[in-house]
Order: sequence, then structure tokens, then C-alpha cells
Amino acid sequence: MSLNVPSRRLLKSAPSSANALVPALQSLSINTRSIHTTPSQQWSLFGWGKQKVEERNKVKEELKQSELARTRKPTQEEIFERVRGRLEGDSIFADTTPSSELAAEQDKHKDWATASAEKKLAAAHAKDQTPTGISLKKDHLVRVVDPDPRSRVRWERKMVIRKLQRGTDPWSVEPKAERIARTERKLVYKTGYLPTSVKKLVHLSRQIRGKTVSEALVQMQFSKKKMAKEVKTELLRAEAKAIVTRGMGLGKAAAAAAQKETGAEPVKIQTKDGKHLEIRDPTRIYVAETFVNKGFTRGVELDYRARGRVFKMNKPTTTMTVVLKEEKTRIREHQERVAKKLRQGPWVHLPDRPVTSQRQFYSW
Repeated sequence: MSLNVPSRRLLKSAPSSANALVPALQSLSINTRSIHTTPSQQWSLFGWGKQKVEERNKVKEELKQSELARTRKPTQEEIFERVRGRLEGDSIFADTTPSSELAAEQDKHKDWATASAEKKLAAAHAKDQTPTGISLKKDHLVRVVDPDPRSRVRWERKMVIRKLQRGTDPWSVEPKAERIARTERKLVYKTGYLPTSVKKLVHLSRQIRGKTVSEALVQMQFSKKKMAKEVKTELLRAEAKAIVTRGMGLGKAAAAAAQKETGAEPVKIQTKDGKHLEIRDPTRIYVAETFVNKGFTRGVELDYRARGRVFKMNKPTTTMTVVLKEEKTRIREHQERVAKKLRQGPWVHLPDRPVTSQRQFYSW
């Protein structure tokens, strides 16, 4: 005998008297199967999750109490109790905190950034590297500075041998570029990005080209152009850099003393543009070359036109490169032009040369 009963559905739908039949049915041992039963209160609508509901109500009550405590206004006695500690000293400006506690607190928070940096630096030195990860080992530093020592020694030996050969060979001539680099000084200075266009800055560039630095500064001082002030500042920086890094323009006193002793006349030259100059100081700095280059666009401005049209106006930037040289260079260039003119000889209208390609008919 077998009894198949849908236990859960039957127990939920049956009356309460059916619960009394469950022990009797379970006591049957003749080919019966045990019925899984669940307490009725667990499956009831209000019994499931009762513990969670109680916890939720408890949290709501705590939040309500904290909100009431926060919004409640303090009484007058509580306010007096808070302020009383500040008024117990000799003065209202006296600090009631003990000096030892205050000093300890100040030492605790004193120079925390410096302490942190020193700690990182000590840790880095312990690992033989900087805080950024660069190795401080001697072998690594040598390898960075001189990555291929054998090739460097071989190149230095080659250059020494070449210099000795050229110096001892009576038929060798020093290249012109090397001679100029050895005897003359030059500085190439590039300005920053100036807020103007190439079309506007090129006029100032042409205005100072070929003039001495002092004359160029005077031109920029009295110029009505907006960028003249910026160009003047850049010229001063370039002159200072030439004096400090290249040693240019330092022979004025020596030249004046030599002219006073020997009574020599100033050197008279003619520039490439045909201008005649008198040079008393060969180390005087002048602007040999200037040229401008286009930079990045620093912004866009809208130009509202007729018929609802809108144009874009780009705000450009421009850089100016200045090449400073000494008057020695200008003297040498003048002498080279004069020597070239002498080598050419007088101009002849009909030079004595063979006549070629003479035919009685056209070759085309």
C-alpha cells in the first residue's frame, strides 16, 4: 500500500483538524513513505522574515533618535558648560591646554612633509637609487655618461692623429670652417612664443638686422610697435647669454688701451649692404642674422559676419631667432670681399677666349 499526498499544498489548504492526522499517517509502516511537513507558522504570510522586520524597525528607531538629538537645540546650562572651560584662565586669551601636551602635539605634526621626504630619500639611498627610480650606483652612472668607452678612446685617438698630421704637414691647410670656429665667437638665440603673427614681427626683425646690440635696443625702445618691448627684452637676454656663455664683448677696454698706446686709426669697412662703418672695438656685439618662424595657434576667435555667417580668426604665435656675432666677423667678411674683387681683375668687354659653336645654320 502506498499513499501519495502532496504534503505542503494539502496542509496549507486543509483545515486545522487535518494537522491531527499527520502523526497517525506517519505511524503507518506498511509500504508507506514519510511525509515532509513544515510548521504552519513558518509558511504564514506574517511569520516569514519576522526577525528581519524587527531588525529593520530597530535601525529606524536608532536613526530617529540620532536625528532628534542632532536637531535639538542645546539648553542654556549646556552652553554655559561648554564655554566655562575657556573662561577659567587668567585671561580669555590664555590657553587652558597644558604646555607639555601642546608641545607634544606640535612636534607630532611638525614638518611632516620634510620628514616624509627625508624618509623616502633615505629609503632610496638604501636601495642605491633616487626617489624617481634612477640608479646611483657608480657603474651605472659611468655607463650612462660614457656608454661605449672603447669607441670614445678610438675616436679621440683618431682626432689627435688628424690634428697632428695637419699641423705638421707643410702642404695641409686648415679648413675655413674650423678656422672660423676657432677664432670667432657666435651665439644663436631663439626667443619664446610671442603672441603675434609672422607678418607683424618680420618688420621688427628686419629693423634690428645688421645693427649693433645697443643700436637695436634704441630702435626697439622708441618703436611704436606693440611687440617692440618684447623684442627688446629678448635682445637683452641674448646679449647677457652671449657675454656669460661665450665671452663676447669683453675686449672694449683692451681695444681702447691699445689704440691709445699705438695711436692706430679705427678700422673702416663696408658692409654687404653698402654701408660704411668705423670699428674701434673688434669685440663689439652686433646682430648678424634674424629670422622669424611660425608657432602654434594659441586660440580661436569667432568673427560674426553678414547673412548669419561665422568665420574663425586664429590667434597665432611666432618665434624669432637672433644670431649674435662680434665685429671681427664683419671685418673678415669685408677683407674677403676686397680680396675677391682684386682677384677678378679689370672688367674686359671682349675677353680673349676661343669662339665655339659657330655654324651657318640654326641648331634647332
